[in-house]
Amino acid sequence: MTQRSFQSLPTETMCSIFKIILESMVEDDMTATPKNEHRMLARGLPFPHTVALVCKRWRNIVFSMPELWTRISWAPSTNDQWVSSQLQKTGSHPVHFVIKDKFLGRIFPPYFTLLYLQRLKSLIITGVFDEYRNLDALAGYAPQLDCLRLTDVRRHHYTIGLEPCSKLVCPALRTLHIDKNIACHLNLQWFKNNMQHVEVLTIYGGSPINRMASMTLGQTLQAIPRQIPCLILDDLQFVIAYPGTYADAITIWAEKVILRRCIEDALTAFSGECQTIVLQECDSIHGLRRLSLPRSNSLELDRCAATRGLRWIPKTRPWHGDTVTIVNSHSSCIKIIFYFLGAPFARRNCSLWPRVTTLNLIARDDFVMELPLMILKAMVSSRREAAGQENSWKDVCELDDAVRPLRMLHVYGAQPLPREEEVWFKSQVRDFVWD
Repeated sequence: MTQRSFQSLPTETMCSIFKIILESMVEDDMTATPKNEHRMLARGLPFPHTVALVCKRWRNIVFSMPELWTRISWAPSTNDQWVSSQLQKTGSHPVHFVIKDKFLGRIFPPYFTLLYLQRLKSLIITGVFDEYRNLDALAGYAPQLDCLRLTDVRRHHYTIGLEPCSKLVCPALRTLHIDKNIACHLNLQWFKNNMQHVEVLTIYGGSPINRMASMTLGQTLQAIPRQIPCLILDDLQFVIAYPGTYADAITIWAEKVILRRCIEDALTAFSGECQTIVLQECDSIHGLRRLSLPRSNSLELDRCAATRGLRWIPKTRPWHGDTVTIVNSHSSCIKIIFYFLGAPFARRNCSLWPRVTTLNLIARDDFVMELPLMILKAMVSSRREAAGQENSWKDVCELDDAVRPLRMLHVYGAQPLPREEEVWFKSQVRDFVWD
């Protein structure tokens, strides 16, 4: 759409578009690596200054909407007077405050107290704890704060530096993103007091975690007073130097657990159970052959691959969930999962996941899914044979711990399926969809 096309849009529509841009940027602030297109920089100015420079009409719209100025980004190079001016433009609207990069000897932004904490809607602080002066501005009651991100603590005196943060009271907190250092050194009482309504907790690693730190991390998770709807463990790299010690130190207590990037160490270090396990952005799915998955009902593999092929499949380490979903994953990953489900490998069948009755294969957006059709058919056949032809349509609960046939196979976004193949799958699987 050209600028001329935008000029013809009603003012109400333009306002809605600008609000959507702001909401997208605020949401992206909570991720570990913000997308470049959401930074909206031009001449060193952030949104909505860039929009106000387009034309007089856009400038009038922007200055008539105080909510567009509520995302305030501060860095050591930022002019304090300029940020203070933007604060005044926000009126009484809740504010999204982003502090990035190192302080480089500067104190916490002095105008931060102008927010009165009561207006804070989200707070993102990255790489700013190298200086511990004036952090008392974080201590207080923030009733509207629902998104908090604190990352990149680099010094060793963590407890001293984080003491003011432990006095931040945020009863409405819904999303918390912290790195492993903050998770290990922030006051445990803070987690007990502020995690009552948290829906998503993300803990970022990025570097190896030793045995002592893993035990402390386990204490932090145990301090949370309720089961979290979603726990994201992003690139947590455990040093497996003491086999058998981690399972007792860290127990999963969440409805959904997302293991991102480094999954082998995390699976070795964690125990417990949940409803859903998601393996995300992992290129070592082949490593699952020597790992035990925590107890769960469903397993999802999102944007995964395998850099190595399988040389062997163990006869033990079974997983007893009933649903597997594979999304936007490489064919190398899909093949390995099919072997785990029971496709013949090295002249023998070995279903590590005998209770799986539902398999979803999904290609989203522009992803091209290369589906190994012959291995899929071999897996479906082998599970029916292992279950016994007479048991293939029985209720799954009648089969106890034996291998169960697939009852539901849904494929979305794959290559077209020939008619004869479609007829075969429908004869083998009760609920079959290939779209």
